[in-house]
Amino acid sequence: MKVAVVGLGVAGLSICARLALAGHDVLGFEQFEPMHESGSSHGDTRIMRLTPGEGEVYVRLARRAAATWRAWEGLAGRPLIEWTTGLMAGPRGSPFVAACQRLSRQPAALLRGDAIHPLTRGRLAMPYEWDVFRQEDAGVIAADATRAFLLRQAANWGARLFHRRRLDAPIETPALRIDGETMTFDAVIVAGGAWAGKLLPEFAGRLEVKRRVVGWFETDAPRLLPVICVDNEEGVFGMPAPRGYYKLGLHAVGGATDPDHVREPDARDAALLSQHAALLLPTHRPEPVRMQRCLYTVTPDENFLIAQSANHERVLLFSACSGHGFKYAPVFGELAQEWLNGLPSAELEAFGSHRRGDVNRLGAPKA
Repeated sequence: MKVAVVGLGVAGLSICARLALAGHDVLGFEQFEPMHESGSSHGDTRIMRLTPGEGEVYVRLARRAAATWRAWEGLAGRPLIEWTTGLMAGPRGSPFVAACQRLSRQPAALLRGDAIHPLTRGRLAMPYEWDVFRQEDAGVIAADATRAFLLRQAANWGARLFHRRRLDAPIETPALRIDGETMTFDAVIVAGGAWAGKLLPEFAGRLEVKRRVVGWFETDAPRLLPVICVDNEEGVFGMPAPRGYYKLGLHAVGGATDPDHVREPDARDAALLSQHAALLLPTHRPEPVRMQRCLYTVTPDENFLIAQSANHERVLLFSACSGHGFKYAPVFGELAQEWLNGLPSAELEAFGSHRRGDVNRLGAPKA
């Protein structure tokens, strides 16, 4: 089957690799250069959690992805995940923290926030009244290394990847207009991230693009620290990064934006990140040594949206969105293959649009 994949972030690359391995004629198209930093997949690290607190379906996805992560590491010839443990935290009674504890295969007692300072030998601190759940099955993914691996592997398995290509929008049929030329496919999968709503306007009302900023903080005595996900108003998340830095981001801070016109990080972003660094990272300097912007494509209920177009049955929107998709990357190609083959899938049902109320859900941090 001849398949076009539009968008070559981590989702599109995973889909290209899997479908090519299955024997399909796969062509992937990207508007930017390889390894670009304009979308949602770039960066040195991303958080890995095998027990995501967002719900049962994500726990199944994360554990389903784990075996393929190991296979990818074998093919890449290097580790792609470093297991660091994780601290899921929030104010007393946090629904997110309680969900993490409930969904864990080996639930443990909750810690109190004031236990974190001695537990990490003074390198992390949290308010004493917070609930904290320690997860052993958490760590960091080498995000850019994963993207580089998938670029190579998808091509090795036969996918043809084209960068710096512009597609006419909207996409309404499996016939695509690319740089002035029409190409016809048996199926089209749109994994365009922040640009998905422009490519498939029928879904634009369910996809809001938001600007986010992360910052890196340094210390004179770097140590490998746990990842953190905090269920507070800002949705703080943090993870160790190369060179001994610790990276912080705010899941719930940043307004809507046009993906083609995104404001670069500035002093306002630095000041807000520094407030949280001063509280959470006692041994780190509170000013970020660098910052980077990222785009979140958010649905109203903050779940993924994988839905067939109403205009044509062989056009699929694949939006592993809302800021917590990278950890499931190995599964994305499998889900696309299930859709392509018409196989029943609980995940495709859960992430489809026809059974979704798109109501607000837990305001838990994502990473």
